[in-house]
Amino acid sequence: MLLFRLFAFSLIRMIELAPNHKYGLPLPAPVMPAAGVFGYGDEYRDLVDYTCLGALVTNPVSLHPRRAAHPPRIAAHREHLIVHTGLANPGLRAVLREHRASWERLPIPVIVHLIATTPAETAALCEQLSGARGVGGVELGLSEGVAARQAVALLEAAREGDLPVIVRVPFSRVETLALPLAQAGADAFTLTAPPRAVLPAGLSSDAPDTRLYMRGRLYSTAAFPQLLNVLARWARRLDVPVIACGGVTSVEDALACLELGAAAIQVDALLWRDPALIERVARGLAAPVVPAL
Repeated sequence: MLLFRLFAFSLIRMIELAPNHKYGLPLPAPVMPAAGVFGYGDEYRDLVDYTCLGALVTNPVSLHPRRAAHPPRIAAHREHLIVHTGLANPGLRAVLREHRASWERLPIPVIVHLIATTPAETAALCEQLSGARGVGGVELGLSEGVAARQAVALLEAAREGDLPVIVRVPFSRVETLALPLAQAGADAFTLTAPPRAVLPAGLSSDAPDTRLYMRGRLYSTAAFPQLLNVLARWARRLDVPVIACGGVTSVEDALACLELGAAAIQVDALLWRDPALIERVARGLAAPVVPAL
């Protein structure tokens, strides 16, 4: 552990996230926000020093506008948080119109998180993003129920564009999707999308004695041990870089992910409570550790 920390400064100064892609995706640092927690780039500009990050991963984007899910959309229980938003967004054209200029000025590449629906829509998304200045790659968000053949078709559609394609694999589907997607040409993987879970969400307004339960994506420190289990099983079995995502709360957590084979780390919804967390993790990894005398 000590030797790893001693050499961490020199090892993580530049990360190539798409070594097999014709253009590549070099990052100046290994830490970035997870999709859905950092907006489209402007929301945290006054709270976080972007120069210490490796990339900016956007909120999910679809080809056409999507409405928010019906409430309730958030349920909390102790340190556990479940979110079900419906992936509301104004559609790619509106996102580009509003944010493209600011992306060009960022000191780090932008990775646009795409909502993978059909191959045709995925190809159209990637075609519109090709050539967009400031955009370094796309992250393909797969649904929980996607079949392996469908996932490969979505990846192949995304690869029709010029940008490197990172595939974010659902937590419950790593065993069945990771190898087929690696063989189909994924440039990198995000392991994983938050797992699905259920929490109480208050009482029904129509039937006050009836408790409501909500299903959504789980954001919790409890996800971190599960993340390490996935990394231990898969990070070194895949021939492309892996981004670790799920419950990272400290420099020590990030180091554990790197030790298990991850090339980079995404920090997720804990940023909503503590925006400075991502900067502390990034600066902690960049600082050389000197052994005490």
